Amino acid sequence: MKKLLLLLLVTSSAMANNTNDPVNQAVAFNKWYVNQINNNNFPITDGKDIDKYVTASTMQKLRRTQDPNYDDVVFYSSDFFLKSQYIGDDWTENVAISSYDWDPVCVNVNITFGKKNPHTVIDCMVNENGEWKVQSVAARDNN
Repeated sequence: MKKLLLLLLVTSSAMANNTNDPVNQAVAFNKWYVNQINNNNFPITDGKDIDKYVTASTMQKLRRTQDPNYDDVVFYSSDFFLKSQYIGDDWTENVAISSYDWDPVCVNVNITFGKKNPHTVIDCMVNENGEWKVQSVAARDNN
């Protein structure tokens, strides 16, 4: 009985820590991120909270683009994580997994924002130091 109780305690603790689950971590990140942007915060340059959700190498590249001396010709016309130039009025309340797929490179999590006009992106989640983080994002919709 004690072993069963201990097993239940360990299992529930692991389930509460979503950083060990790439799908739940992707949802947690996107809910947090869309709310940040909706509140006129820019997580890439405003603090380090985003670092718990996004790989160090990706953040290094994104922060470099904010440098006034950045001279690379690549410039994104939409938000890197949302793959959109706007946020739908129902996105903050509606962030959901539409599907996911594992491959040798990453766990591809399809995240859908909104219900009125759904918008879906694909987060490539990788394990970095024992925590699942976003490495890159691809647009799935042609908006």
